[in-house]
Amino acid sequence: MRKDAPYSYHLLVGDRQLGPYDRKMIVGMHVKKLVDHNAMVRRSDGHEMTVAQLQADRFEMADADSLHSQATSPPASGFWPTFLINCGGSLMKPGAFGFIGRGELRFQGDYLRLTANRKSGLVSTRLERIKVPLSAIFSASAHAEHTKFLLLKLKAGHAVEGVLGGGSAMIALDDAEAVKELLELMNLS
Repeated sequence: MRKDAPYSYHLLVGDRQLGPYDRKMIVGMHVKKLVDHNAMVRRSDGHEMTVAQLQADRFEMADADSLHSQATSPPASGFWPTFLINCGGSLMKPGAFGFIGRGELRFQGDYLRLTANRKSGLVSTRLERIKVPLSAIFSASAHAEHTKFLLLKLKAGHAVEGVLGGGSAMIALDDAEAVKELLELMNLS
């Protein structure tokens, strides 16, 4: 555990050790996609963890056992994981959750926040946001044939704007890795 001074971290790349860096620097590298969430770091007390585990440990106090529990509070970086999405659809037939085209999905602990365009009037759109509570999601999985598609099924009795309870929504992410990362964050199993 941390005493009164923050830990320093070394980034482990192959057989080399880069650093030392403070926690904020490594989180910043991850946000700017300079390091992957699976990259290993070694804390100044000798404990090794992934960058994702370091981000989840927002108070720098976790021991090995608590690093594996999921955090539902904001990460210390202040940035929730964000994914670019495509909801599909058109003005005549909206796509997932009633949205049209490209947008943004943000994981925020106990819910997903979606931001995209919705039909407004006959031929125009406007930017709208909705929150989908994880408690309303029955299942989430990668599409069997197209791995960059995420299939969300809502529980019966839960109504989320654009999809009735028991319905499903298919959202395209950038790639299969983004789908895998989001599924790990949601941890619905």
